This record gives sequence, structure tokens and C-alpha cells, in this order.
Amino acid sequence: MSALLLTALVNAGPPGGLLAMLFVNPLPLPSGARLWMLLPLLLCVATVYRASRARHVRELPLATLLTFINILVGMLLIAAGFYGLHRLVFRFL
Repeated sequence: MSALLLTALVNAGPPGGLLAMLFVNPLPLPSGARLWMLLPLLLCVATVYRASRARHVRELPLATLLTFINILVGMLLIAAGFYGLHRLVFRFL
């Protein structure tokens, strides 16, 4: 059933389908909301990574949550480091 729906969405409307139109005309997001789109992306990455590594299903939720937090904290530290470097460069130029 879902394959038929996906085929209908791809073949309907303009050349390339309705799904392709999201790439041509993306949904407008406020500038403050763009950064929050990182959280669902990180959750998806953590889920897929842990699903490929888990030996049992019962360890998947905790492992996914820990991986999500690990990636998020790591990216925040990297961003803070680059922000500090940016401030130092502009201070001494």
C-alpha cells in the first residue's frame, strides 16, 4: 500500500513529482528554527547507528539516548571551540 502511495506522489504533478518539489521549493523556516532541525537529524543518526550495533532490542533505547547526547555534546563543544577561535582571530586582527 505504501509503495503505491509513494509511486503516486512521485509521478503526480510537475515533472519529477510532488516530492521533488520540496527540493526545488523548500518549506520556509524562521531563522531561529533552522538550528533546531539538528535535533531530529541527530536522533535519526543515533538510532540508525545503534540499531546496526545492538545485539538485543532491549538495549537499543538507552544506547540510542546515550549516543544522541554524546553527538550533541560533541557538536556543541566543537561549535564553542570554533566560536572562541573566531573571537580570538577578530580580537587580534
